[in-house]
Amino acid sequence: VIRTSTMPRSLATAAARVFRTTMARSRLGIMRANVMAGKRLQFANRLFSTVTGDNIRELRPGETAPIDKTDEEWFDELGEETFTILRAHGTEPPGSHEYNFNKKDGVYHCAGCNTPLFKSSDKYNSGTGWPSFFDSIPGAVVTKTDKSHFMVRTEILCASCHGHLGHVFPDGPKPTHLRHCCNGAALTFVPRTNSSN
Repeated sequence: VIRTSTMPRSLATAAARVFRTTMARSRLGIMRANVMAGKRLQFANRLFSTVTGDNIRELRPGETAPIDKTDEEWFDELGEETFTILRAHGTEPPGSHEYNFNKKDGVYHCAGCNTPLFKSSDKYNSGTGWPSFFDSIPGAVVTKTDKSHFMVRTEILCASCHGHLGHVFPDGPKPTHLRHCCNGAALTFVPRTNSSN
């Protein structure tokens, strides 16, 4: 006698067991991956959010910019690209700005208010695709904690207008071990002339 009614049930039971086992292992793998990702994120947060240095000053709560304008005024002055970077905290694509490759002697100013921010002598090739400096002009930049994009980073702002410049990381060269990673569109470059100090 062929028991046709029990064969499919046995196969279905076996298939269900395999499916449940596979799903359980998959959920376990996802949980383990999430735990590891969480640990990596915690490590990165500790690494990137503890930036200190002689010229690093945290923006005080309620502190307002000495140069204060409305978004409409900034947009009219800066144009869309620079406004997106400086005032809307945007980021340009890596390797897209000419200042990343600039080797001329001079000073980099804020594109919003013309405050001198970085000396060309403090610029170096970080390999990131953004203009990078291991130090800033004293008092020229302030920092604040940036928790966007599921990360904790230290944002750098122009001290005069609080325009977004980029972020600073503790992985730069000596003597500061800092990397001020800036958007080129947030800067203007003023070449040094023979009459410059």
